Amino acid sequence: MPRVLLLSLLLAACDSSPPSAPEAPPFDPLLSETALLDHLNFLAADSLYGRGVGSEHERRAAEYIRDRFQEHGLEPGDTSYLQTVPLPFPVNGQTGATSQNVLGVLPGEGRLAGQWLILGAHYDHLGFQWVSADWVIVYNGADDNASGTALMLEVAHYLSDQLAGVRGVDGRRSIMFQAYGAEEAGLIGSDYFCEHPTVPMDSIVAMLNLDMVGRLRDNVLILVGTSSSAEWTDLVAAANGTSSLWFGLDDALLGRSDQACFYQRQRPVLFLHTGLHDEYHTPYDDVWLINTQGMLRVGNLAIALLQDLAVRPQRLIFGDVALEFAEQR
Repeated sequence: MPRVLLLSLLLAACDSSPPSAPEAPPFDPLLSETALLDHLNFLAADSLYGRGVGSEHERRAAEYIRDRFQEHGLEPGDTSYLQTVPLPFPVNGQTGATSQNVLGVLPGEGRLAGQWLILGAHYDHLGFQWVSADWVIVYNGADDNASGTALMLEVAHYLSDQLAGVRGVDGRRSIMFQAYGAEEAGLIGSDYFCEHPTVPMDSIVAMLNLDMVGRLRDNVLILVGTSSSAEWTDLVAAANGTSSLWFGLDDALLGRSDQACFYQRQRPVLFLHTGLHDEYHTPYDDVWLINTQGMLRVGNLAIALLQDLAVRPQRLIFGDVALEFAEQR
């Protein structure tokens, strides 16, 4: 894991220097912990056999996400909720295999409705491995990335209720919630969307990515992509009022998850990540290790960012700006 630098972007109300292992300040969660656990327990269950790329189990996970989008009143992000993603390799010896992205839309209003925000998370994982005729090892991928998918679903649920009728001076931007397949095979799902976007790429104002957000430690959230727009630092500091998180910056990971293709197309991106751990890409990445309270904090931050970005009159300006680590109080 590349070196992470701690920032003192804690709430201005918390007027103290960051300790080496800061205690998490109190906060009021906006999302349901029970709902997050329901999603996690479904997506990371043994019965989904690790949601392997191109498998029927990955498809079942996609259908679960689609059903939640429908329940929350989101519109399809294409001609349907599912965007078929061709795979460039055989699955179980069969050519012509496919994965799928799941796309749900919360329409905007007014002049800004034609501009888009993306909240994305990949839902596939590594599948399973036969050890013997009667012994199978399942890679459940609770943190990677059932956690990001579960959080994306609950943020979509919250915003579909709370943003209804909300508009700024110029209206409100549309939000597309995207669940990507085939990330573990090389970012195939998100790359396919970027190559076959269902909205003009230049209409996308920002892309937020949730990947491995379930293992918050010492209240530190890693932000990747702050160099893609000079405005991210102030936006995150303002949005942190409901989360009270500490932050690390690590733009060495810009090409390592589903924000990569958006960044390559000069879209401002922000990847929220709670860090690697010993269970990463092992069969031991299970739900019981997930820090759901930490997920709720990350959810508060994502909601505040999207609410701000949805109504601010000006677009973010893309640019590879130098990272500044000056302490702020």
